[in-house]
Amino acid sequence: MARRTVSQLAYAEIATPKLQESRDFYVDVLGLTEIARDDTGIFLRAWGDYLPYSLQLVEGADAALRRIGWRADSAADLERVAADLPGEWVDENAGRGRAYAFKSPSEHVNEIFWDVKPLDLPAERRSTFPNRPQKFAPVGVGVRQIDHVTVGSENPQRDAEWYRDKLDFRYMEYTVLDASSDEPFFSMVSTTEQAHNLGLARNSTGVKAAAHHLAYWLDQEVDVLRAAAILQEAGVPLEYGPGRHGMGENTYLYVREPSGFRIEIFSGGYRNYVPDWEPVRWTPEQGSNDVYRNRIAPDSILELFPSGARASAEAEGANVNPFEAAPVR
Repeated sequence: MARRTVSQLAYAEIATPKLQESRDFYVDVLGLTEIARDDTGIFLRAWGDYLPYSLQLVEGADAALRRIGWRADSAADLERVAADLPGEWVDENAGRGRAYAFKSPSEHVNEIFWDVKPLDLPAERRSTFPNRPQKFAPVGVGVRQIDHVTVGSENPQRDAEWYRDKLDFRYMEYTVLDASSDEPFFSMVSTTEQAHNLGLARNSTGVKAAAHHLAYWLDQEVDVLRAAAILQEAGVPLEYGPGRHGMGENTYLYVREPSGFRIEIFSGGYRNYVPDWEPVRWTPEQGSNDVYRNRIAPDSILELFPSGARASAEAEGANVNPFEAAPVR
């Protein structure tokens, strides 16, 4: 693998106007565990997360992504980022030591940390397997771990290159709106062998620091189908999917939690260890969003958060849904 500054995606902080309802959705329907709560929010983890928590819920007037947390690859990498990028140090919290906070070109707050506090679970939640931090005792969907975050970007190409040049992310794939364009509508970058742990969807609305979704991982692709049934039985409408993306080759399912924020249930995909990988260009006709090229996404999938922002060419005056499949020929 190429040099790394960031080891992995650690957590997302999400604001919700329905704090308790959102918490109950994540715990009772998705199967996360509440590990702490204080005046900074509610801290939740999936059973397979190796870091203490993967979601911090805070109260807010609208559903929104407040920050993205990354673990550094070493203490030295943390100090190097702090020396290279303008930002500020923030205090330790329920699961991690102090962190360095900074903004991306699209004004998303990122924070990077190294020190991790020991996970203190009650005995009945501890796994009998020494390589697992928590027992697998699934509730609801039973998601295993955080997978990725997708955010809005005024310029996905610019932001992908910024994460690559400043933080050593790998620029993996991108899709354009049509064959005549070279400007990405959606770009994927990664700090691991995954196709992405950060997605960048074009945002032409002027709303800064917008987000599209947070994704959680399931071990088997068939588990996504099981999740669809569980979610429907829980009264949660399926926004889009189950289906399979061409980019990354992952199986997906999109739903909304009580605040309206979009959650993706995710599995499958390739693992890529190529050190000199070059970004792969896609068009919708090639199946970038839908590998089978026969599924049309609902217009709601274009909504970003805070609500009102839309990840679409529509904002530029074009009557285009880039998530639509190409006509079958």
